[in-house]
Amino acid sequence: MGYVLLAYLLGSLVGGLLFVPEVRGKDLPGGSGVFRQKGPWAVLGVVLFDVGKGALVGLLTPEAWRPWAGAAVVAGHTWPLFFCFRGGGGIAPSLGFFLVWFPREALLSALSALLVAGVYHLFWWRRRRGIYPIPFGALWGYLVFFLQVPEGGRLAALLVAVVMALRGLQILRGRW
Repeated sequence: MGYVLLAYLLGSLVGGLLFVPEVRGKDLPGGSGVFRQKGPWAVLGVVLFDVGKGALVGLLTPEAWRPWAGAAVVAGHTWPLFFCFRGGGGIAPSLGFFLVWFPREALLSALSALLVAGVYHLFWWRRRRGIYPIPFGALWGYLVFFLQVPEGGRLAALLVAVVMALRGLQILRGRW
């Protein structure tokens, strides 16, 4: 149980709030929000930090606890204890976590998510708006990941997806 608590606390260190505090209250403090507010160079450090904390949780946690720790690091990122429970969407820490455990599947899923996000941006979002392209592509990426990950990782994929779906519903309802 200590691994899950540690994962949540590590997740609560949100890179966007630590390194770009002026984002707080203006936008989501994850990669997408920092990109919208500060541009591509500012987002690089934030995303690397958030991917890194997910990877650290994947490295430190014994396999039996990994599904729960994966959900906890994403929950910490989305509802951070240290920042009044207002964090990011959870894409970067989940990517880092899954890159450690299932690197091939995570990379293929991330590449397919970026491809879908790019196509969505070009043919839909620029003209009509809607869900931001990266979270839209991430939906596809998580589905691809779930379908290709070995059975041992499906519980982790499902738990992370539930946390991110709850956060996504909050964001869509304007309660970020």
